[in-house]
Formats: sequence, structure tokens, C-alpha cells
Amino acid sequence: MRMLLASLMTVLSASAIAQSVDPVEELKACAKMTDRDARFACFDKLGERVLREESADKKPTQEEVAQPEAVTATASNVQPLPDDLGKSSGINYSGLITSCKKGYYGNWYFFFDNGQVWKEVNKRNLRFKECNFNATITKDAFGYKMQIDGVDKTIRVRRNQ
Repeated sequence: MRMLLASLMTVLSASAIAQSVDPVEELKACAKMTDRDARFACFDKLGERVLREESADKKPTQEEVAQPEAVTATASNVQPLPDDLGKSSGINYSGLITSCKKGYYGNWYFFFDNGQVWKEVNKRNLRFKECNFNATITKDAFGYKMQIDGVDKTIRVRRNQ
């Protein structure tokens, strides 16, 4: 009996939806359905119909007809590639590291005097007796690297705070 009632409600709602024109009213009718499968079918039909109507309403402009579909970018949203794209940007930031701590997983955290915290990315076997030194952070194509004054090797870091 429930199946028959659900089927009848589905048919009646589908016919009511087909007669109505306003998509909002159709959406409300779909939302009121209690049978899950019928409700999903109603939403699917409504969505397909709205997409069909949108594509039928959209008429191509003269430019779209004249140009192939592969070329759709306009001059306003296209920017030329900069020459240094993918290379080191050469932007350096210097600061004083006032403290550093080794994290639970072995990564070092560097605390700068301005409140920034930078985390070591590539777990190296680093040791520090004191953490009161100047460092320079440089952005490159792979992220950021930190050069501690007086040390030859760089440390890959990322901003933590």
C-alpha cells in the first residue's frame, strides 16, 4: 500500500512540476516529497531542465562565433609569464632568532624577535647550543629557506605562526 501511495505521489508531483514554470516552486515541491528516491529523481529532473533552458537561452556572441572554442581567454584576464617564474625570487628577509625548540617529531621551531615562528621542513640533524642569532629567510621556487649567519648550509622552513 505504501509503495502504491509513494508511486501515486511521485506521479502527481511530477505532473504538478511539469505544469509549473517557476523553478523555485518546483524546487519547493521536490523538497516536500517524503520518498527519498522520488525526491532525488525530482531534483535531478529539475536540474536537467534548468540546464537545458539555460543552454537554449544562451546565444553566442559575434566574437564567440568568430573564434574557435579553444581560444576563450580574453585580454583582460591573461598575463604574460614573468621571466623569473620558477627561479629564485631573490627576496630576503632578515631577523633575530631569540629562541628555538625541537618539536615532538624532531623538527626545529625558530622563534623570531617579531613573534613569527618558522618550522624546519626537512628534518636535519641540527644542534644548537644557544638560539640567539641572526638569520635570513629567502623565498625560492620550492618555498622558503633559512640561512643562519655564519653557517654554510641552509634549512628549509615554512611559516608556522
